[in-house]
Amino acid sequence: MTVKSERLNNWLENPLLWSFLLLLYPLLNEVIFSDFVREGEYNSRIGWSLIVALLITLVDKRWFTALVLLPFAVGGTADVGYAYSFGGVFTTATMEAVANTDSYEVTEYIKTYSSWQQTALLTVLWSIYALAIYFVRAPAAGRLRKSIFVLGTILILVVAYRTTVMGKFHDTIPGVLGTLPSYYKGNISVQTEVALRKSLLEKTQVKATTRSADRQQTHIFIIGESATRNHMGMYGYSRNTTPELSAIQNELIVFNNVISSHVQTQASLRVALTAAAADQGAMYREALSIIDVANLAGYKSFWISNQQPQRATIASVSHQADVTHYISNDFNGVEVRRFDEYMLKSIAEAISDPAPLKVIFVHTMGSHAAYENRYPESFAKFDDSKVNGYREPLSEGEIDAINAYDNSILYTDYFVKEVISLLKAESSAVGAKEATLTYFSDHGEEVYQTARVKGHTPDNLTPAMMEIPFLVWSSDPDGEQASILRDNSRKAFMLDDLFHYALGVMAIDSDILSRGKSPATAEYSPPKSRKIYKVVYEDAFQPEVELGSREEKRSGETL
Repeated sequence: MTVKSERLNNWLENPLLWSFLLLLYPLLNEVIFSDFVREGEYNSRIGWSLIVALLITLVDKRWFTALVLLPFAVGGTADVGYAYSFGGVFTTATMEAVANTDSYEVTEYIKTYSSWQQTALLTVLWSIYALAIYFVRAPAAGRLRKSIFVLGTILILVVAYRTTVMGKFHDTIPGVLGTLPSYYKGNISVQTEVALRKSLLEKTQVKATTRSADRQQTHIFIIGESATRNHMGMYGYSRNTTPELSAIQNELIVFNNVISSHVQTQASLRVALTAAAADQGAMYREALSIIDVANLAGYKSFWISNQQPQRATIASVSHQADVTHYISNDFNGVEVRRFDEYMLKSIAEAISDPAPLKVIFVHTMGSHAAYENRYPESFAKFDDSKVNGYREPLSEGEIDAINAYDNSILYTDYFVKEVISLLKAESSAVGAKEATLTYFSDHGEEVYQTARVKGHTPDNLTPAMMEIPFLVWSSDPDGEQASILRDNSRKAFMLDDLFHYALGVMAIDSDILSRGKSPATAEYSPPKSRKIYKVVYEDAFQPEVELGSREEKRSGETL
C-alpha cells in the first residue's frame, strides 16, 4: 500500500469524518430551505458528532457503528423532509400537530410532498449512513484518538447535565431527536397544570355574576410581548412607531404609569391572569384566573394565540376557555414568518359569535426576539441611524437591533388598530352592544436605550424592561365606565392587578373582586409604591407620570 492510499484509507476510516457528515447534512438542508435555524442547533450537531465518534472508538464493531448512527439517520430523515417540505425546523408545536395526525393525513402528506428532489436529498443522507458503516474504524493510538476521548467525554458530561439536571433537551440533542423529549415533557407539564386548574374549579366556592347581563358584551384583551412604551410614538418616543393608534388617540384611554410585575412572560402572566399577587407567584395554581371567573359569570371565553402552546402556566389558563386556538398548529410549528395578523380571521369569528357575553384573549408574538422576524418586509420602515441610545455613537449592530425593534412596534400598532376596527364594526352593527378592547404587554424590553443590554432580565433591571403600554378602547366613550378609566389613567398601576381590572371592565360582581385594586372602578386606590423583585420602582427609577414627559426631554427627529 502506497503512502497516498494509506492516507486516503485513514481518512475514510476516521469516525469524526462520518459522524460530522451524517449530523451536519440535515443542518445544511435546514439552512438552505428554512427561514431560520436556532444557534443551538449548530452547537448540538457539532457536539454530538464528537460524542458519536467517541462511542464508535470505544466499541470498534460494525454492528455497533450502525446502531449508534441509526437514530441520527432516522432523525435526519425527518429533519431533511420537514425542511424541504415546509421550510422550517421542528418545534414542540410541530410535534403537537404530528401527535394529532391520523393515518389518512399521513398518507395525504406522502402523496402531496413526495418528489424526486426530496427523494434525492434523502438518498444522499442514507448513502452517508451506509458508507459510514462500511468505512469507519476506530483510530489507532495517537493524537486523534486522545482528542476524541477528551472532547467526547467532556461533551457527554455536558449533555448529561443539561438533560438530567436542567431538563433541556431542545438544542442539546439535535433536530427532531431533541424536540421529541421536549414535547413529551412539556405535554405532561401542561396536562398536570390543566388538571390542577380543573380540580380548583370543581372545588371553588366563588360566585360571579355580571351587572349588564341584559346587554350584549364583547371584551377583548390583547396581550403584547416584550413591548416597552418607551419605544412607542404615542408615548413620546422620537420616532412615529404608532401612526395608526396615534391617529385615533382621541378614541383611546391611554394609561401612562403602568409597569409589569416581572420581566419574564411566565412570571408576569401567571399573576396578571390570576388572582395571585406579584409576591404570590407560587400561588397561581391555587388562584382563579380571569377566564375562570368570566366563565362562572356566564361569559363565553376565547383564547387565540400566536405563541407556542406548551408554556404550562399560560396553557393551564387558556385551556379553560370555551374556544382555544393556537395558530402555531396551523403553521406546522414554524416560528418565523408567522405574523400576528394571521390571528385576525379567528378574532373576527370570535367577535361575530352569537353568544351575548364574550371575552376574547389574544396572545401576540409582538416584539419577541428576534425582532426582525416579527413583521413583514412592508413594515421595515426604520432603517437609518437616527436613534438615541446608552452611548454615542452606537455600533452598527446596536442600531440594527433598535431599527428592527421599532419596526416590530410599528407592526403591533397596525395589528391592534385592525382588531379595534373589527370590534368597532361589530359593535356598531349590533344595537345595545357594549364592547371594550384592552392592550397591554407582559413586560417591556431594553434595546440599548439606557444600558448595553438587548432583552429583559431581572439581573440588570432598566425602566424599559418594566414600563409597558396600557391602552383601552370603549364603544361607549362617554359612558360612566370610560369616565372612570379616564380618571384613573394617570394613576400608578401594576400588572399583577390586571385580574381585578378585567373583572371591573366586564362588570362582574364577585366576592373575589377587590374594587380598590381595579382602575375600572371608582374605588380604585393606586399603590404608593410598586416592588418588582426586590426593587421599589418609585425609589429606583423616579418615573415621570406625565404622558411622554420623559421622552419629550430627548432630542431626536420625528420620522
